[in-house]
Amino acid sequence: MDISFFGAAREVTGSCYLVETGTTRVLVDCGMFQGGSFAETRNFHPFDFDASLVDAVIVTHAHLDHTGRLPKLIKDGFAGKIFVTPPTADLTKLVLIDAWHIMKEDFKREYRPLLYEQKDVEGVMERFERIEESHYQTIGDLKFRFREAGHIFGSSFVEMTGPDGQRVTFSGDIGNDNVPILRPTAQMAETDLLIIESTYGNRIHEDESTREAKLREVVTKTIGRNGVLVIPAFAIERTQQLLYELHDLADKGLLPRCDVYLDSPMAIDASGIIKSYPEYFDAEAMRLASMGEDMFALPGLHLTYDRQESKTINDAPRPKIIIAGAGMMNGGRVRHHLVRYLGDPKSSVLIIGYQSEGTLGRKLYRGDKKVEVLGERIEVKAEIASIGAYSAHADQRKLVRWVKTAAKQPTRVYCTHGDEGAAIALATKIHEELGIAAEVPRYKDQITV
Repeated sequence: MDISFFGAAREVTGSCYLVETGTTRVLVDCGMFQGGSFAETRNFHPFDFDASLVDAVIVTHAHLDHTGRLPKLIKDGFAGKIFVTPPTADLTKLVLIDAWHIMKEDFKREYRPLLYEQKDVEGVMERFERIEESHYQTIGDLKFRFREAGHIFGSSFVEMTGPDGQRVTFSGDIGNDNVPILRPTAQMAETDLLIIESTYGNRIHEDESTREAKLREVVTKTIGRNGVLVIPAFAIERTQQLLYELHDLADKGLLPRCDVYLDSPMAIDASGIIKSYPEYFDAEAMRLASMGEDMFALPGLHLTYDRQESKTINDAPRPKIIIAGAGMMNGGRVRHHLVRYLGDPKSSVLIIGYQSEGTLGRKLYRGDKKVEVLGERIEVKAEIASIGAYSAHADQRKLVRWVKTAAKQPTRVYCTHGDEGAAIALATKIHEELGIAAEVPRYKDQITV
């Protein structure tokens, strides 16, 4: 069994691994490269394999860097099944339709080329095969099952068995600890080889128990100076987590009263999808759902679905909170709000997720004092705050602990889905602490199991 790395090798985005046996060819994820014009250009490059010869795709979760090139795969001749968990099927549909609309707008506004056509997006949905977690599925001479990753709703890692009994685990993205709504990451079964993400392979997160207190502090400070709090949030998982914790603060009487605007059609739709799968909730979220409580509702919440509703936020009185996509500030409605409020010393921008190199979010996170947004050069006067404990990715400590708890530890580990420094740091830590041979593959590397 051979595994080739065609994305997320010494970088965070573009996840795509090709598994080949004598008779079967399967992709694990087929994601988009994100973070700057170079990465976006790479999405148009031909695949390094014949798409028409791929038998199936296994998708770990709905994020665009794991699903974004599925329509291109179909455009290039793929005709097999795409295996997903039920929530991932619905969320991937949402993600790909949103990406298609953004591409169309970019084409009309800036004449950027289209990566694929709408029929290719529809083709992805037609090929979905919904598989519940822990249920084994056979593809040719390969067998696999999904296990709970705890990263976003419906996310999984993949345990695969080869034709000669080889056991390989693909982590997908492993989630942080103690995340509301999501079930905890499952323990890994016996495995011979592990391909593990390393997004935060060189970092230890802030204590998650401080997360809600820090959120309350940023909200209180901004409202206290009659400002506007802009929160760029990923539409899936991060927005729902944020609403959940604002709901909890409001219930406890700890949230200053102000209007809150959820300015993201995708996030609004994602919240509806998540609420439709209570069997995937953690124990506390399931308890709230059983009591009939809407865990995403709070006083003063406004859902601005269409553009006209979104424009009304501009004239809404201060103070106010605006939650809008995109999470890395490289697209979406949040850019319009940043144009209005980045130059306002009374306002704040709260960063609660990973910011890829080259994105506006990374520039603000590192402290750039002048940035360009929608063609405007803006001097940053707003307070830029961040809460690391909101990360949807495991930190180095959890990743190493997850490897430790495997029923049988792997003999080899390959660290992917991380910037080069983060991937090398995690590989070094795993080797030093666990005594396991750990490497960081490069693009197009191939290994044999």
